[in-house]
Amino acid sequence: MVATGPDVARRPALIDVKIAQGHLDAGLFVAPDLAGFAGHFPDFPILPGVVQLDWAVHYAREFLLIEEPVLRVERLKYTCPIVPNTQLQLNLCFDSRKSAVDFRFYRCTDDNNEQLFSQGRLIYATEPVLS
Repeated sequence: MVATGPDVARRPALIDVKIAQGHLDAGLFVAPDLAGFAGHFPDFPILPGVVQLDWAVHYAREFLLIEEPVLRVERLKYTCPIVPNTQLQLNLCFDSRKSAVDFRFYRCTDDNNEQLFSQGRLIYATEPVLS
């Protein structure tokens, strides 16, 4: 069972972070005791999609310094469940013309292919300005 309460982690451990000109590449480790796994599902824990959206918005705010509210989400796809003890990558790409951030959670496989977990586009209410 996953622990709950104020001291339980809501986000994955950051392994590494690379930021350049509106792009973020971050290595993440999804620990089994994250709050997002609580009750979803007891016999086969998977990370809810809404948690993945929260992470994308959070890291866009933290590392790309986008403070504006998200107006909507487009092109959202979940292609593979994220389970506990998964190491993955988060890629964020800011497009100032569209006031949008494209995101994807993925991992590179042993044979140099990419396993996609989810992807989408965050559309902001006003044009974000990068600091």
